[in-house]
Amino acid sequence: MLAWIWVMLILVVIGLIVITPVQITLHYRRAGEEDHLLVELSAWFRLIRRTYEIPAMNVERAGRMPELVAKMRTFQQGKVKKESVNDITGRQVKKWSDLYQELLKRVHDLRPLAKALCKRVRCTRLEWHTQMGTGHADETGALTGIVWGVKSVIVGTFSHMVTLRAIPRLSVQPVWNESVLHTEVNVHLRIYLGHLLHSGLKLLFRMRRGKWLPKWQTTPSQA
Repeated sequence: MLAWIWVMLILVVIGLIVITPVQITLHYRRAGEEDHLLVELSAWFRLIRRTYEIPAMNVERAGRMPELVAKMRTFQQGKVKKESVNDITGRQVKKWSDLYQELLKRVHDLRPLAKALCKRVRCTRLEWHTQMGTGHADETGALTGIVWGVKSVIVGTFSHMVTLRAIPRLSVQPVWNESVLHTEVNVHLRIYLGHLLHSGLKLLFRMRRGKWLPKWQTTPSQA
């Protein structure tokens, strides 16, 4: 009898984990030369949450390649847990690219797997508002049309990657007599933890299977 109780408890816990939605909130703001990025992961009505804040980002020259220097603060339950300064160089970007290419070789159908996972993501809020001006009316008018076009392309691509559950709210407000740039992006995403676990298990299974397959089977394009 006790064994059945433990089995039922384990099944209930697994069921709760599978149906738990994970909320992802992204907020980016640029005012003049200042950038601010906030990413929050939360579950169970924000009882469990972790926040990553980048209050400052600068692009600096380091030799031939520019690097992105960002100050990051990690919050857990509203308290600062970690504060660090991270830099992203061209060498690191190349290392990530090589790692991605190696993963493509080892994992069969990685791209369809990632595409299917992205489609499981629900976007419940998408807002992108911009105020901009160059100080010249003719340049500002032309640039406003270009910005509208760029936004339309980005939002259209994003809507094909995830499942939109809200109408995107976009705006571009020209400032005719002043040189100014202010943009703000708010995105709310939601995905069930069960979908993440399922995709992770499929990824691990395909990685392990890829170790035992001949190279011509794992990378037919190179055969």
